[in-house]
Amino acid sequence: MISCDNGFQEALGLVSDASVSATRFCAVTGYIEVFQGTASPQVLQFLGVGSAISGREVLVRHPDSERGAVRFLSLDGPPLPLDREGAQAWDHGGIFDVNIRAFDDLDAVHAAFGAQGFQCPAPVTDWDFGALAVREVVERDADGICVAAMQRVYPPLEGYAGIGGATSWIFNSTQIVPDFEAARHLFVDALGWLPVQETQGYAAAQDGANCMGFPPGLAPKIPMKIGIYHPHGRMEGSVEVIAFDCGGRDFRGVPRPGRGWAGLRFAVTDIDAIAARMAGEGCTLSQPVSLEWRPHGLMRALACMTPWGARFEFFQAA
Repeated sequence: MISCDNGFQEALGLVSDASVSATRFCAVTGYIEVFQGTASPQVLQFLGVGSAISGREVLVRHPDSERGAVRFLSLDGPPLPLDREGAQAWDHGGIFDVNIRAFDDLDAVHAAFGAQGFQCPAPVTDWDFGALAVREVVERDADGICVAAMQRVYPPLEGYAGIGGATSWIFNSTQIVPDFEAARHLFVDALGWLPVQETQGYAAAQDGANCMGFPPGLAPKIPMKIGIYHPHGRMEGSVEVIAFDCGGRDFRGVPRPGRGWAGLRFAVTDIDAIAARMAGEGCTLSQPVSLEWRPHGLMRALACMTPWGARFEFFQAA
């Protein structure tokens, strides 16, 4: 069952070959395929690629969770350019990554990503914040599909009872923004979402270790603000924004969609209320349209491009 008004339901990845990407992703995560088929002209037009182009989509998810899924979409013809082509992790614009948890062995998950052609900008990084310790690695493939995998060291991880396998469902998405306060305003003041976590500091501790690929000699000197937001203050389909004060490149205005993370999809109960809240906040809104969100059924759909170039799609049951 779709979880409404509770964060994003799935992440949309635009890739060269949906079937190949789904197979590789499932080989790493243990996810299962739940739907595949030809992408409808209405969906492609909604995405902005035109109804005359044909494509194929494959939806995969954790076998123990219906949410936190990944939908891979490929278009016939030559592959589109990368969405964040040439971007470093600290460059702002678009959707940077999605997050999964490694339950027991991050090194094994990292090796599995590598075996499927993913690369990382830095080795597995150990973060110790005193009351919290985690390990993290960022993986990215040739289509720009970027995944941050993390393992809790202590305290024990909670909230995943009944979720088996080596990894969790997709629980968070990170976006690098040029203006932290403006992004926070959109989520908290306009949409009414709650902060899950808000911190500020530097891109690394004094040892310089970090998973984003910053030079270790510079990372401890780069100011950073992080905020994670969700309609109910939970890290379940939450959106994370990070602002690095290091003068990164600007990828907000590149032509979209491109290969990589093309959008986050939210199931909601009132699209008109969402549109009213986001209007006038620097977002570009589509007109609501009717389309089939397979396999979930007929929906009213609204697309929003945030000021930092991340696409959010909202679906309401028709």
